[in-house]
Amino acid sequence: MRVEVAVVGAGIIGTLAAYELRKRGLSVLLLDAGKEGAATLASAGMLAPYPEGLSGEVLEAALFGLEYYPGLLEELAAKGWKVEAGFGGTQVVALSQVEKEAWEAQESLSYPVRGGRGAHTFPGGYVHPKALRKALLKALEVMETPFLQAEVEEVKEGGVRGRWLEEPFTAQARFVLLAVGAWGSRFGLGVRPLKGEALVLEGPAPPSPLFAGEGYLLPREGGVYVGATQREGWAQGVDLFGLRWLSDYAHERFPLLAGARFREALWGYRPVGELFVGEVERGVLAAVGHGRNGVLLAPWTAKRILELLGV
Repeated sequence: MRVEVAVVGAGIIGTLAAYELRKRGLSVLLLDAGKEGAATLASAGMLAPYPEGLSGEVLEAALFGLEYYPGLLEELAAKGWKVEAGFGGTQVVALSQVEKEAWEAQESLSYPVRGGRGAHTFPGGYVHPKALRKALLKALEVMETPFLQAEVEEVKEGGVRGRWLEEPFTAQARFVLLAVGAWGSRFGLGVRPLKGEALVLEGPAPPSPLFAGEGYLLPREGGVYVGATQREGWAQGVDLFGLRWLSDYAHERFPLLAGARFREALWGYRPVGELFVGEVERGVLAAVGHGRNGVLLAPWTAKRILELLGV
């Protein structure tokens, strides 16, 4: 198989880059190993540039993403693929006088929070990452983009080599894009895994994402997403420590969730390291180090890839 761009990694960053490349007429091969712990499948999809404390060029990249998403979702909805999202802002609740002054939290709370002393709503919102990925994959299928669940073992100028259906395979490509998240170290990229755990509960959600203390809530499929822990290393799954932290946080901080029923536990590896989108060797590009802001920064990342490829 020969294509212009082989994209390794089918999370939000890889699928969105592939989608934008296909829209401009480039032939693309999308590859993904289907590993447990992929960040996209567990992510909150928070679009919160200011509460996340971003600044400088990264803040500009984040604001580009915030502006980009409504148009993308309208585009996908027009093709029949609606994605859960909201763009009504992100609210930070102050839990102390120091936080109240730091955040200039003079607004009323949009959702009951024990200990809340005021709130500040910033531009922002959320998008459901798993649903967005599914919609993008459907769009790529319609655009006749091959998608293989394959383990890439070697990347070099001119293509990739690995295993597909337990058999060796090779693909030729003018360019290779590595969008492999926390597994970037396998290809010599400077990232490490930071596991995040979250809960989805059957209970009333705030009208938009809400930060309070060390965690946050946002709407998710008619329920509420509660996040998130941060754990170094490759330990798999949601353990009792994570479950206890999340359940205590939800129960103690939010009165409306005191009796909420459990729906689902989620976990994934955030790719932590210096944010880098560029060429690592001739013909090989990488998009790494997005941390907990992969969904927010994915549109800027795709735009940067297009610029590097001159399309």
